[in-house]
Amino acid sequence: MKKFLAVLLVGVMMLALVACGTKKTESNNNSNQQNTGSDTKTTTETQTNDNQTGDKKKAILIVNGNLGDLGFFDSANAGMQRVKSELGLDIQVIETGDDESKWEPALADAAEEDVDYVIAVSPSMVEPIMNIAPQYPEKKFLLLDNTVDYSAGDFSNVYCATFKQNEGSFLAGAVAAILAKETGKIGFVGGMDIPPINDFLVGYIEGALAINPDIKVIATYPGDYYDPAKGKEHGIVLSDQGVEVIFPAAGPTGLGTIEAAVEADRYVIGVDSDQSLGYAANGDMQTALKIATSMMKNVGDAIFRAIELDLKGELKMGQTESLGIAEGGVGLAKNDVYNSTLTEEERKQIEDLEAKVVSGELKVSTAIGMTTEELDSLRNSVAP
Repeated sequence: MKKFLAVLLVGVMMLALVACGTKKTESNNNSNQQNTGSDTKTTTETQTNDNQTGDKKKAILIVNGNLGDLGFFDSANAGMQRVKSELGLDIQVIETGDDESKWEPALADAAEEDVDYVIAVSPSMVEPIMNIAPQYPEKKFLLLDNTVDYSAGDFSNVYCATFKQNEGSFLAGAVAAILAKETGKIGFVGGMDIPPINDFLVGYIEGALAINPDIKVIATYPGDYYDPAKGKEHGIVLSDQGVEVIFPAAGPTGLGTIEAAVEADRYVIGVDSDQSLGYAANGDMQTALKIATSMMKNVGDAIFRAIELDLKGELKMGQTESLGIAEGGVGLAKNDVYNSTLTEEERKQIEDLEAKVVSGELKVSTAIGMTTEELDSLRNSVAP
């Protein structure tokens, strides 16, 4: 156990190094959970690599929410730190909060600056990108986690990347089924009952079924990405129904679900970032040790990859890439908590499933394009 804690603390120190120079936040355990986007004040952060000489390129990230979600936006911010430290770009991170009326103006203001890359990392930013990008053909726009409609205009200056969250969630579902040894019930909390969120659910269900054909899955939707209190309510309801593992894919709302799960002594599957490491960095080891793994949507890596490729002249602008397990776009956080929670034999089960997905031997279904009837049929097939 001492060795485990020592290794985890090394990971915490590494996370702290990534965060150096970013916006300061409160260090108490609840500070990130309380940062729900209700404060719509736009904040900016400019960071310069003084070791670079000559003309520098600049990248601006629009966060249409707030940092501190221990997930999606924090992953994007970590990617920006790599862009600064490893590629030598000037960077700026703009937090708009969850006020939708600020998103497009923030994007337009960024494009007005002397900037090379304007980046958005949310499915909700499709329309703002489509409205603004054609007005600035000399600027490059990167949209992560959704795609513009390239047939609707000239978007040759827009690069899009989507993530095969169904593939990563397949592995998450397999882990959840392995851990559900008593009741055979696992839970899912989705921010909204929409295809991109249900893509997580579909993969989660199929991965769980690959381990236990009799698994029961209860899915619930708070209908909000920025309400941890509501997320906690849903987590309590699931715990009361006997689920042993909960997978929240609900942004900051999911932080409340995690709190409820830990209070009920349930396991958690984190989302987007290594949330166990995030909680450990905040000193909350009780929560960190209950997050068996996280379904990593490597947003930050995708940002870094896109800019690195463009600097080499290899990024294919004007089109969309889909990043799955094979491309490093999604996967599991196989940290010390994961290694200590699952046995060697259980980890081998996950590795075998992962290899089959990468090879194409195993195809994971997607909610994108799935009919309502098909989705309801799948959900009903695993309902208690």
